[in-house]
Amino acid sequence: MESADVVIVGGGIMGCALAYQLARRDVDVLLFERDTLGSQSTGKCAGGVRQQFSMEANVRLQRLSVQLFENFEQETGHPADFRQIGYLFVLTLPQQVEDFRHNMEMWHRVGLSEARWVDASEAARMVPVLNVEDVLGCTFCPTDGIASPADVTSGYAQAARRHGARLKEGVDVVGIDVAGGRVQGVRTAAGDVASRVVFNCAGAWSSSIGRMAGLEIPVLPYRRQVAVTGSFPAVPRNNPMTVDFQTSFYFHPEGDGVLMGMSDRVEGPGYATDVNWDFLEKMFEQASRRAPALAGAGIKTAWAGLYETTPDHQAILGPVPELEGFWCAAGFSGHGFMQAPAAALLLAQLLLDRRSEIDITPFAFTRFATGSLVHERNVI
Repeated sequence: MESADVVIVGGGIMGCALAYQLARRDVDVLLFERDTLGSQSTGKCAGGVRQQFSMEANVRLQRLSVQLFENFEQETGHPADFRQIGYLFVLTLPQQVEDFRHNMEMWHRVGLSEARWVDASEAARMVPVLNVEDVLGCTFCPTDGIASPADVTSGYAQAARRHGARLKEGVDVVGIDVAGGRVQGVRTAAGDVASRVVFNCAGAWSSSIGRMAGLEIPVLPYRRQVAVTGSFPAVPRNNPMTVDFQTSFYFHPEGDGVLMGMSDRVEGPGYATDVNWDFLEKMFEQASRRAPALAGAGIKTAWAGLYETTPDHQAILGPVPELEGFWCAAGFSGHGFMQAPAAALLLAQLLLDRRSEIDITPFAFTRFATGSLVHERNVI
């Protein structure tokens, strides 16, 4: 029977980053992806990388992720196409301004000193297409930006393989073997593998992997849709990622066009990944209000992917105490691409050193049993 020190289930950005961090420390890693690496949520995300969160643990995690994105090519030999064009959060309600003032104090306290307030007139200069009539203020962080999900995933995958990790595509994990209260291995469509540590990195499908081990992992899939326009010079390449916080509508430059998206707050959970054109019409209505010039932009392409959402919109990171050897790196609630580099490094440290350079206990699975949930409010 084949064996490995660690089996990783799921070959998106999280699984590939973790395979790299473990393999570079001489861990024998075997990763299974039922499709192709990065083909699911990772390959369908908007590529945003930001540090402006409402929970301190997320800000600390993201500051580390940004460092890793900045040094990505030097570390892996592969470009990340990380462009620090910044994130601009557009606030239109007094309560939002109050909340983000508290956030700003916390950001500065934890070292995100470059984040700052921007008034409506400066926002209009930064984003020429922006309608600022109702804007009460904005926050801007210049070290935020966008990166290429395909480049980052393949960079981690190639680097992991160079360190000896085995990454297998087109292989379904169909069961997890448990005996004596601990993981013994996994069953796959290609045969069984003995391992005493399994990482659940299955994204929107994390709950089904958990059930194979007799565990309830509280992750639900939600469809998120994205559209990209044709050539649109009114939004220059250095235009920041711009988020209308009230509606969740956002846009950023993509090639010579514009990528835009918005949460459908009335749609329930499900695995549908077809494009709902009726919803995209609603998104364009919001676009025409917040950035009127975008109303005239034609859609070149559109797609849908899945957010893996937890009850508090926070990731689940670390061991699951009920089953020795079962670890989670899932439930990122739309932040998986941006948080995976840091999460992978910290989880490798926690597994191998019994401690991590940033405390990730706020993301522990045990919070669901104790009811100590702290909701991340800066969710798009």
